[in-house]
Amino acid sequence: MSGFDSNPFADPEGANPFSDPSVTQHTDAAQKGLEEYNPFADDHGGPGLVAKEPDATPAPIVPQPSAPSYEPAQLPSHQPRGAMMEPTDMQYGEKFPGESEPIVPVEEEPQPQPQTIYPPGAPVAQSAVTPLTPEQELELARRDPNFPPCFKMARCPIKPCFYHNISLEIPQDRRKFVRLLFFYWQYLCFTLFVNFIACTALFANDGASDNGVNFGFSVLWFILFIPCSFWCWYWCAYNAFKTDSSLRFMLFFFVFAFQFLTCILFTVGITQVGSSGMIISLKAHDTGVLILSMIGFSLWVLGAVLSAVLLIQIHRFYRTSGFSVKKMQAEAGHAVATNEGVRSAVVAGVKTSME
Repeated sequence: MSGFDSNPFADPEGANPFSDPSVTQHTDAAQKGLEEYNPFADDHGGPGLVAKEPDATPAPIVPQPSAPSYEPAQLPSHQPRGAMMEPTDMQYGEKFPGESEPIVPVEEEPQPQPQTIYPPGAPVAQSAVTPLTPEQELELARRDPNFPPCFKMARCPIKPCFYHNISLEIPQDRRKFVRLLFFYWQYLCFTLFVNFIACTALFANDGASDNGVNFGFSVLWFILFIPCSFWCWYWCAYNAFKTDSSLRFMLFFFVFAFQFLTCILFTVGITQVGSSGMIISLKAHDTGVLILSMIGFSLWVLGAVLSAVLLIQIHRFYRTSGFSVKKMQAEAGHAVATNEGVRSAVVAGVKTSME
């Protein structure tokens, strides 16, 4: 109980063991050193050193260079604003203040180009056809038969059977072949006519039986060969060049080769064949008849040469234009399959076999 009976009014320092002067001297010095220690002072100074107070005069302020400021460049009024444009309350289609009307180039109206019509059935890439006039377009659309032209007479009971127009129906890169064939067909007609005249003169000058048979066949060839040659090889080649038909080209080669052999046969002039060739011409006794027969013989020789040249040129064109026997076979099979007569005959045969 003695610990609780201390005098509260006694001196607190009197009984304090730390109040000894020797202890307080060391504690005050250590406390003063901690209070005067500056951690931001020079490292060479010790913890007991006192930091110097700054001078009363402030140091001069050196202006620091500021970062350059970039401002968006102002675009001219006639140029469109980009992403730097500030939002405004302007409506779509309004102009900026001071903006002038943009210069709009005036487009010239395109000149009307003449329409190019390609012949039916011919590839466009190979059909270099010149522009057509309105009259030619109407003629090509109507396709009224115009050949043979001699049948256009009003009183003629026979009317034209074909529409023949090389300039409108045949591609430009093939017209030369068709024109050459047409000229050769005309030349053949003239040769048959001269052959008929020469055989008639031979029969009139010498009424032998051989000359009579020769005259008869010359009349037959003149009547038969002109339309048959036009239909069998010229018109076949005309449509082959127009429609790129390998089948028609093969038919033309076959028939025109027969035409070439016929010219060689008539050039020789075998008796009772109906030609005024070399052998028949040498039998003529009259000078006029001999000259006429030799003219016919020369025409047949030239015709054989021309037919050989044309056959070679067209065959070369056929080989270099992508035509082939396989294509011809495919066209032939398609033609047979789509033919109504063939289909009806096949159906009838099947029905008969089923019965």
